[in-house]
Amino acid sequence: MTGVGGERSERADGAPGGNAYERALKAFEGRGAAVEGVGKDPVNAAMIRHWCEAMGDTHPAYQGPDAVAPPTMLQAWTMGGLSGHQGHNPAHDELFALLDGAGYTSVVATDCEQEYLRPLRPGDVITFDSVIESVSARKTTKLGTGHFITTRMDVRANGEAAGTHRFRILKYAPAARPGPQGRDAGGRSPASGKRPPASEKRPRPVVNRDNAGFWAGVADHKLLIQRCGGCGRLRFPWLPGCNGCGAADWDTVEASGTGTVYSYVVMHHPPFPAFSATAVAGGASGATSAAGSAGVDRVAGAGGAGRAAGAGGPYAVGLIELAEGVRMVSNVVGVPYDRVRIGMPVRLEFLRVDEELTLPVFRADEGATAGEAAPAGEGAPAGEGSTAGVEAAGAATSGEGKTVRAPAPDADLAPAQDPDPAPALRPALRPGLELPPLTLPLTRTLIVSGAIASRDYQDVHHDAEAAREKGSPDIFMNILTTNGLVGRYLTGHFGPRSVLRKVAIRLGAPNYPGDTMVLSGTVTAVLDGTTAEVRIVGRNGLGNHVTGTVTVTVTAEPAADAR
Repeated sequence: MTGVGGERSERADGAPGGNAYERALKAFEGRGAAVEGVGKDPVNAAMIRHWCEAMGDTHPAYQGPDAVAPPTMLQAWTMGGLSGHQGHNPAHDELFALLDGAGYTSVVATDCEQEYLRPLRPGDVITFDSVIESVSARKTTKLGTGHFITTRMDVRANGEAAGTHRFRILKYAPAARPGPQGRDAGGRSPASGKRPPASEKRPRPVVNRDNAGFWAGVADHKLLIQRCGGCGRLRFPWLPGCNGCGAADWDTVEASGTGTVYSYVVMHHPPFPAFSATAVAGGASGATSAAGSAGVDRVAGAGGAGRAAGAGGPYAVGLIELAEGVRMVSNVVGVPYDRVRIGMPVRLEFLRVDEELTLPVFRADEGATAGEAAPAGEGAPAGEGSTAGVEAAGAATSGEGKTVRAPAPDADLAPAQDPDPAPALRPALRPGLELPPLTLPLTRTLIVSGAIASRDYQDVHHDAEAAREKGSPDIFMNILTTNGLVGRYLTGHFGPRSVLRKVAIRLGAPNYPGDTMVLSGTVTAVLDGTTAEVRIVGRNGLGNHVTGTVTVTVTAEPAADAR
């Protein structure tokens, strides 16, 4: 982020960016934003349960009759909810009115630093004071131009100090968002005013009389396989006749959608501008050789509808062996490209590229072990935080009645779930200790439920149209949810004897729905043998979503303040 303070001398003194305007903003520093604010509800089991369900947090200290609230909920108890805050001091409202009047109408959180002084228990009445610590000079960011505001909040439970919360937001005017290749929302080039040629659109599959039935099925979200009317053999790609018995008669069967990665390649070059125009990760090669698909789309290190930072990023193209015994080419989505493995179970999804085109893709299930089949009718979670289950398809019956079983997984293929906590102390804390990564599919359900569980009703976290109007291509995860997921990651690794002390995070690339975030951590310091500082990084398809430091205490016996 770069400042643009040099522009101030060219502006009228009282205009946004002018000296008088900047002084007016600075005058709010040190003024109270809330004094003796009261949480709308006492700490309660229902909100704790909703939070833990949204975050996928199963720490035992947050359950049962003696449950405490997850420490990362600290801010949630002070939120105004859908009806908003009623007890703001005039300083807060005046500052925001001044910024809104200057066109800085959008808001996004950027930093959060919390220290936990005592656990919060059901029945605790929350009160808080907050002060405006700083208002930055005018800054220009990728989102737009505006001012950073930092507030500090002191939170009390039944009058006793419970924690501190420092929060930084950006109040900004959204930057004009050019369309693909620098064009405006109407698709026109600023230089020529003309629409782009059709050749710059996403390539269309070649549909002919031999494969039209396949693409009609895809449009109806069905993956159809030809079956010979003479010998009954299943075949893919679609052909006008059987290459076994030569019969011309055929019908179709619908694929179950399960399969495994038979082989794969990772594509780095060349870049395809038409795919970056849609900025949708995980597009399909469809059935490139089989059905004349449009080619492949970029994954940018993650699947689903993750946003791409630019054209041509690495993506995985897999040869998928379907449960029916035939193979097809398509993108492998849902995991970073460098975690795709031969034998990895996958499940069919359909990616809507635009109003006219839908493509089949295959979402990897890192949580399933290749070579192990799920019982019939049962599904394995598609990664923590996702509500959509997928079946583990390591073993499936082929169209010829034989079982297709995936090879053994690579040793480094970790399940997409929290490491199993144990009551004993984890391996000795030491600087350099690396925590196993946690892969989180970023579903719309996770993003919206996290916002609701944290009582954050900013429209950019649940209303895609409102998010676009404010300069974002889609809804995005709020910082309270990110904070909760970071807390879950740490206590999920260190187990039920772990207690969070401090969390300080900074947001970078937004978490958009359809992407994947991988959390990783490294112990950077051990303070007293049982308390560690851990460097946290959460990376999505765009880059680092969150970086920060967490202080956590790990004891061999149940922590007294965690009961």
